[in-house]
Amino acid sequence: MPIPLVIVGGGRWGRTWLSVVVAARGSAEGVVLAARRQPDEVRTWAAARSELARLTVVATVAEAMLADRQPQAAIISSRPRDHIRDGMDALERGLHVLVEKPVGFDPKSGRALVAAAQHRKCILAVGTEFAYLPAFHQLSEEFAGADGADMTLIWEDVENEVRHGATKARHEETGLLYDLMPHALSIFRVFVPKAGLRIGAAQESPDGCRGHIEFRDDQGGRHEFRCDTRATARRRLLKIRTKSGHASVDFSGAHGLMTINGQPHALDPRMSVMASTLRLELGAFLSQVTGAMDAALPGWDVSGLLAMQEDLKRALATVGI
Repeated sequence: MPIPLVIVGGGRWGRTWLSVVVAARGSAEGVVLAARRQPDEVRTWAAARSELARLTVVATVAEAMLADRQPQAAIISSRPRDHIRDGMDALERGLHVLVEKPVGFDPKSGRALVAAAQHRKCILAVGTEFAYLPAFHQLSEEFAGADGADMTLIWEDVENEVRHGATKARHEETGLLYDLMPHALSIFRVFVPKAGLRIGAAQESPDGCRGHIEFRDDQGGRHEFRCDTRATARRRLLKIRTKSGHASVDFSGAHGLMTINGQPHALDPRMSVMASTLRLELGAFLSQVTGAMDAALPGWDVSGLLAMQEDLKRALATVGI
């Protein structure tokens, strides 16, 4: 039987996670949605959807713990400014936690979250879905052992784009690079998992719509992240250059379209059914919850991410000095 879950946040991203969980399970049984803001409106929304017939909607995590099937894990998908508060609330009740990025705006409070998870012997993971794209992992295996990899990640969005049934909007408290850096970091780490990454330089446009981060690694690699939220089309493109060749992954759609040395490269058929990175991320998190109760989610170092956030703030602060 699937483990009971509470999803914290009744907005666009909380509802997106709810749809992923229910689709994976085939039912909303054992799922609680905690919506602090306008829980009655969320109940009305849920009542109109047959697939959510067994969903419980409450206002707080405390109320969620009173459900017939008490939650064992929480997905924190509230506003970014509330991630620390809601994560601590869940951890203090002994729940394993998957928190959406960014973990928080203050690395000090983020470290308090890490300490709470360690004290409670709970899993603390960060949601960055694209690091689970099968094409990335296939290419990382095929390029394993290649020396001196350099990467460029291009991340472009159109303004007022509709995603997951609602208009995509970044919360005003979240800067562009601060919001997207965890994605870039998690993707680069797929290809250089043992290399120490650091931020060499970063710059954001005055209007907050375009940005650039240069990462360096301790193996001599240079990795560039470029983003634009006012592009003419949605584009997600990773380019990889090594001494032995070059490759790319266009993951603007559900599946990553790969090339190696300019030629199309097929995805392993066994991976072709893995179209939802969110569902893969959910599965990885729950596998840890049920199998290794005191382990961190593979590939994620939350303390390392918080340190990188500090590096990003320093890099941005030095621009123009």
